[in-house]
Amino acid sequence: MERFFRKFPALITPVQVLMTLSLYAQCSLMIGTAAFPSVYLIYHYWQESQTWGLGLRLFVLSLIGAGGYFLYAIALIFVVASGCFVFRLKIKEGRYYLYSSPAIKWAVYNSLILIVRYTCMNFLRATPFLNLFYRMMGAKIGKNVQINTCIIGDCALLEIGDHTIIGGDVTLVAHVSEHNELIVKKVRIGSNVTVGIMSIIMPGVEIGDRVMIAANSVISKNTKIPSDSVWGGIPARQITSQK
Repeated sequence: MERFFRKFPALITPVQVLMTLSLYAQCSLMIGTAAFPSVYLIYHYWQESQTWGLGLRLFVLSLIGAGGYFLYAIALIFVVASGCFVFRLKIKEGRYYLYSSPAIKWAVYNSLILIVRYTCMNFLRATPFLNLFYRMMGAKIGKNVQINTCIIGDCALLEIGDHTIIGGDVTLVAHVSEHNELIVKKVRIGSNVTVGIMSIIMPGVEIGDRVMIAANSVISKNTKIPSDSVWGGIPARQITSQK
């Protein structure tokens, strides 16, 4: 595939359009499957409540519809994780041409994560359901970890130790794009780490144990942060030691 696109670069855009339409079809299948239990519940209720007064029917319908949304959210994390497992979409660390088969596989994998992120993930934040979803997508997450962010890509390349807190709207990504290449590298975060709100953790970062990352910090790619230290800034630098 790489040789083909290098030889015929004019075909990149048409192929991207076809892939986008294919991803839309995939998203429709995932979302529709996850929504089925809620839709069935609503339909069954409406059929069985025909003798009720209209006001009461609509009120109960509103309650069931709201509950159905949360049922959809829980169903979706299992549907998406199952799709990832069936199609074996996880990729390994490495450097890949942007239009190669591994890069396309990576894009499909992350599109599944985005289905959850953009339809219901905010209601899963800081709950066991979000950790469960990330684990099912391949992340290695320790005990008593609190994750309060939706902005995590490449879950299969993420490792988080025990008793760590990932603050609100932290960005965790294990990839960058440079010079027509997709670079994928693991992110490792130790135990008893606190990552402040809206910080950005780039690919290849390794954070030791008992580290504090100040809010709004940017940890540059491939940074190695030693245990028992405090880091902050853009780009982040060591502020002090906690020993």
